[in-house]
Amino acid sequence: MVALLPARYQQGKMPYVFFFALVVIAVLLTYAVVSPYAYASVMFSSFAACLLVLLVLVNRGFSLNWAIHLGTGLGACMMFYAVWASGGVYSPRLAWLLIVPLTPFYVIGRRAGFFWLLAVLVLQGVMVMSNHLGWIQSFETGTAHVFSSFLTYTLVTCVLIVVPLMYDHMYRQVLEKSRNHQRELEAKREELEHTSAMREHFIATVSHELRTPMNAILGFNALLLSRVQDKPEALKVLNHTHQSADHLMTVINDILDYSQLQTGQLVIQLETFELRPLAEHAFELFKLRVDSMDLSYRLVLDDKLPVWVTTDRNRLLQVLVNLLGNALKFTHQGSVVLRVKWTHPGVEFSVQDTGIGIAKERQDQIFKRFMQAENDTQTLYGGNGLGLAISQKVAQLLGGEIGFESESGQGSRFWLRLPLMPAAAPAKSAEQHLLPLQSAGTAWTFLVADDHPVNRLLLKQVLQNAWPQSTVLEAVDGEKTLEVLRQHAVDLVFMDMVMPVMDGIDATEFIRQDAMDRIRQVPVLGLTANVNPVDLVRFKAAGLSDVMLKPFDPAQLCHRVEPLLLAKGGAA
Repeated sequence: MVALLPARYQQGKMPYVFFFALVVIAVLLTYAVVSPYAYASVMFSSFAACLLVLLVLVNRGFSLNWAIHLGTGLGACMMFYAVWASGGVYSPRLAWLLIVPLTPFYVIGRRAGFFWLLAVLVLQGVMVMSNHLGWIQSFETGTAHVFSSFLTYTLVTCVLIVVPLMYDHMYRQVLEKSRNHQRELEAKREELEHTSAMREHFIATVSHELRTPMNAILGFNALLLSRVQDKPEALKVLNHTHQSADHLMTVINDILDYSQLQTGQLVIQLETFELRPLAEHAFELFKLRVDSMDLSYRLVLDDKLPVWVTTDRNRLLQVLVNLLGNALKFTHQGSVVLRVKWTHPGVEFSVQDTGIGIAKERQDQIFKRFMQAENDTQTLYGGNGLGLAISQKVAQLLGGEIGFESESGQGSRFWLRLPLMPAAAPAKSAEQHLLPLQSAGTAWTFLVADDHPVNRLLLKQVLQNAWPQSTVLEAVDGEKTLEVLRQHAVDLVFMDMVMPVMDGIDATEFIRQDAMDRIRQVPVLGLTANVNPVDLVRFKAAGLSDVMLKPFDPAQLCHRVEPLLLAKGGAA
């Protein structure tokens, strides 16, 4: 039936208004026929005609609310006259005034309903006063009024239930529509969660696949660098290779770090370290690049700086490297200066350059992801637009803030302020990598479990360089690892996490549950390119003695391995 209505009456509450108006018109025409009063035919027919006119006007664009108010007002006046002419408060027609507020209340709103309720109460009060003062004729009785009075009460009763039923039907439709919308939102939420999970899985997979070859590139590069110190040309080539590989690792780490920041998985690892060596290390990382540039590259350290501080050493180094890298990228002549200053309290790190600077209208975009100062910056200078966005998030996680001052064509000054306070030196202040290996002459037996032959070759070279008398066994998956352990006495296992057939997590769990003491108690060092925090927690929980991420530094690896070997030897 709704489809047969004019277009204006097919949406929202309009069908109910239309059908209710038709019901009222039908009731009015019925009264025009059956009412015993002489005025009834003309009055009721006229009001029905007015309602028809209002329906036509609304269909042509007239305001529905004003139409409801006009129809209600005309109806109230007509009913008031009918009641006045038929006995006032004694007339059964007074019941019609009960339904006057219903239509405005359900169609327009609560305020309109209360307004007409107040109007009806005023009319009833006037009627009572008029009866009391004798202004209204006595109520007529007789058989002529029996049918019309019966019809009045019957129709009023029906109308009183029809309007709420219509409203209830409309409410159910709206509720069902809301539930359908809720189901759509729930489905969309599940789809977005699935997409997010797939994205995280994709990023973790890509990161693993990128870090695996980078492990070989950086590892073999480090081995070659240690052997060509007396060959300047080869040293120069290998240094350039190392610089390019480091740049690629920065891009990989930026993408992974931003993903972890978005999901709240990036955590801060606090440690106590010497501040000056850290700043010097960040500064020295770019010396090779600066040597080929016409730049003044300086490090200025405040004499009042605390010796030891506590924060996340690696994240602080990451921010400093980002700031220095950006400054050198956009500065072709002049100077780049790294200053570290004590601010009573706290420490301010600043990188000032004489580069291209940042235009005023672009400065509010600098810390946004994938944004750079100009549209052609990426083409001219490279970069991925993530470094500063990540640096800002890391600065906040460290409890500090990051900012800059810059003018186009006159350079920039980026600063990082952290609430660092002087800390007591840790118990062991000597760096392990400066100490020689105590067990270099021992004939250890190592087992390398990794499905990539290049990674196994790299690790074998590193181990045999550090322990020349050692034996290095190999396995391509978790099952082969268990077989080798049953056949040979092994002093330490290097376990990759992601392998076919059986991964490193399951293999480590089987090792820790083995019935043979020598297998169950063998040290297991996790060595993985998977940096997903959830996977790393599972890997550690499987029973690892320690874990390192690929790509690894050969010297650091050896000094992480030796305590495990010495502890095993002492236990034996």
